[in-house]
Amino acid sequence: MKVLDEYDIDVGYDYIATLMRLPNAFGEGAACVVCHTSNDPKKSPAGLDLTSCEGIHKGAVSGPMVVPGKFKEGSFRRRMRDNRMPLGVRFDVPQDLPAILDVKKWIETGAKNDKLFKEKVLPSFKNPEAFGGEQSCVECHMSNQEPPSFHELDLTSHKGVMLGADAIAKAAEGLPPVKIVIPGKAKESKLYLRLVENRMPGGIGASENRDHPNMYVMFEWIEHGAKCN
Repeated sequence: MKVLDEYDIDVGYDYIATLMRLPNAFGEGAACVVCHTSNDPKKSPAGLDLTSCEGIHKGAVSGPMVVPGKFKEGSFRRRMRDNRMPLGVRFDVPQDLPAILDVKKWIETGAKNDKLFKEKVLPSFKNPEAFGGEQSCVECHMSNQEPPSFHELDLTSHKGVMLGADAIAKAAEGLPPVKIVIPGKAKESKLYLRLVENRMPGGIGASENRDHPNMYVMFEWIEHGAKCN
């Protein structure tokens, strides 16, 4: 938010604590602490406790939620902004569908243009039902140009998948494309994460604003060290 930057406002944890307890704080949905109340994964989804500053810093079983001083790292920004794919997929769709497990295995084994990719992964991108949604991946991601393809992402070939997203836009900035696959590391690959991670709060509509003002208040808190006092 411009005013936070202009006046270098140091957001305190008291406000962050309020956001965690406030319904609709980041868009239509329940308060964060309705679900995330403990670092014990048997008591709270992902073992994430948002009822205290210490719990936030401890993070989830999958890794840190915030990295002090680096708001783009950690899972908070990603989980609050990135819609699960395919667009419109229900919140309760299992994360271990056969097609999802194929993508995970393919990445973990090197993401090569091999039999697994050609016979299972690539065809799944063309199947409207493969990932629990109602439209195929290639309906929106069919070339490295936008328009017509969202984020200049081409999922019709191995070359397109490995090139990544926003190749033309990033090249104009002197930057490489955004890689969606990191061979050998499925849990660090955007392709896999976008298939399994639901945007928060649970059930939020895919068309809800990804840049809610409170999101940037949270970013500012993280950027200034995510202090607990």
